[in-house]
Amino acid sequence: MLNVFIYYLIFFMIPHTSSHEACYKVYGNLKCPTDEYRHGYVKVFLMDKDYLPWETDDEMGYNYTDYKGYFEVTGCGTDFGTWNFPDPFLYIIHRCPEKGHTVAIARRTKIIYLNQTHLPEVIHINTALLD
Repeated sequence: MLNVFIYYLIFFMIPHTSSHEACYKVYGNLKCPTDEYRHGYVKVFLMDKDYLPWETDDEMGYNYTDYKGYFEVTGCGTDFGTWNFPDPFLYIIHRCPEKGHTVAIARRTKIIYLNQTHLPEVIHINTALLD
């Protein structure tokens, strides 16, 4: 009886599951208001926010800013279910000092939530401050 149930799952249920995949391209500029040299070579992750309790946020891609703070990052994400589209956001790891300080701590993070504009449309981020 258990074998019949397993075959039922494999042949009838699994083909009916679906997911949504979307690809994104984001470019923009980062600035450190307290130190003009700290916006270069910053790691920018393109992530997919997953709100379901058993899921973790997925990395879709990453890149580094150039010495002027400009970046371009692309990636694709897939979410399980017909109701669940990828929710893109940027996760930025930087060493820009806080306002009023001249020394940066080892690592700071910034999150920028994005709209669900997927390729062929491109998401442009105007200058974002790392503060």
